[in-house]
This record gives sequence, C-alpha cells and structure tokens, in this order.
Amino acid sequence: MGTLGVSLVTLPLFAAFEAHVVNVTAEIENALFVHPAEIEFGTVFPQEHIESDFFITFSESFSEASQTRVGKVNYVIKQKPKPREEKIEELGGVEDARDWCHENIPDPLYQTYDPNSLAWQQFLTNCYPTLCPYLSKHPDGVPATGPNANNDTGLPPFHNPDLESASGTIVKLPTRQRDSGDQWIVDLAVPCFEGFCAQDWADFVHGHNPNANPDLFTIPPELEHEVFGCDLWVEVTKIY
Repeated sequence: MGTLGVSLVTLPLFAAFEAHVVNVTAEIENALFVHPAEIEFGTVFPQEHIESDFFITFSESFSEASQTRVGKVNYVIKQKPKPREEKIEELGGVEDARDWCHENIPDPLYQTYDPNSLAWQQFLTNCYPTLCPYLSKHPDGVPATGPNANNDTGLPPFHNPDLESASGTIVKLPTRQRDSGDQWIVDLAVPCFEGFCAQDWADFVHGHNPNANPDLFTIPPELEHEVFGCDLWVEVTKIY
C-alpha cells in the first residue's frame, strides 16, 4: 500500500518534465472571383426579355503560379430571396438576413399569396418580393469539345428556385481544354400580373422554358410598383 501511494504521487511529476509543440498554420483564401457584384434591370414591363451577364474566375490567390496543388473548382449558382437593408442591419450581416428570407418565404412561386397573411406580411417587410423564378443562367459553352466539354449546366427562367440551380467548373490546369473562367448570361423573363396577362403569355413562357406551366408563374397584382429582388449565391462545392 505504501509503494502504491508513492506511485500515485510521483507520476504527474514525471509528465511535466518534457513538452513538445506542433506548430500548425494555414492561410485561408476564397477560391473564386465574381464580377460584377450587382445587376440592376431597373423598371421593366410584363413579358419583356432582358439580358445581362456576370463573370466567374479564380481568385488572385488561386491563380498564383506557385499554387499548383489544386487546379479545378466546381460551383453551383443558387438563388435566394433578397433581404431589405433594415433586415441586414437587424441581424448584423447580409448572409444571416439572406438565410432568413430563404427560410421564411411562404411560397417562392406566389401560389399561396394572400395580402392579409401574417407570414406574407412579415416576409415582405423584411425581404423584397422574389425575382428568382424568372432569372435564367446560361453558360458560355466553353470549352465546346474535349475532356472538359459541357462542364457547365444552365437553368432557364420559369423554374422553382428551391429545387433547381445552375452549376459550373473552371479549370486552371494547363491542358488543351483549359477553362479559366465562365461568362454567365442572366436573362430576366418578366412575369405578368395574374388576371392581366396577354393572350400569348403561355407562348412567352414556353418559348423560354418548354417544360414550365405558365399558370404557376404569374405574380399577384397587389405587388405592382414594388421592387423585386433575388440574390445569386455562387457556392464552391469542390476544389481538386
């Protein structure tokens, strides 16, 4: 019993005689650069079709000649309702506000819209009426041939933004089919107000998306004169 007691006392003392430190450091950078940061269509009218674009490429750090460990980036272009400035200030950041709008929109296609609904009133107080279902994302089609051909997948307007998204891949590696950046065409196919659509509304919808149901993509007339918005969320899914 005496020997056991001495062992219990002295073991912690031996452990303090030697120490080792493993130094771990890493510099974390974004992989992508997106330009421009904002697209503004201004005042538009039902059944107008307007195009704009944005460009995605590697960030400055990813592009460094000394950075040879990884050379490809996969990404998706998601869509989230746009928060109002007051909601951003309330939550202390645009990402939290954007998430709030995404999680609290009663219906991205306005099929359940009710101006007397508390849920819709809260949403429209904090977020812009959503423009997301009416925005397309068309890739540049580069490269057209080779091992990286068709590495971008677009999305037509008149879609459910909660269920569908565009995606792409950019390639830094020095191959014959190098794809160091993607130019995306964003077109706005302007919806009409329910009860006030032109006779060729169905033709307009099917001309942009043959699989869409025109009846699902009208907007409530109560939202006339409102500013609509949508945030395109470019999210890296794989670096390799």
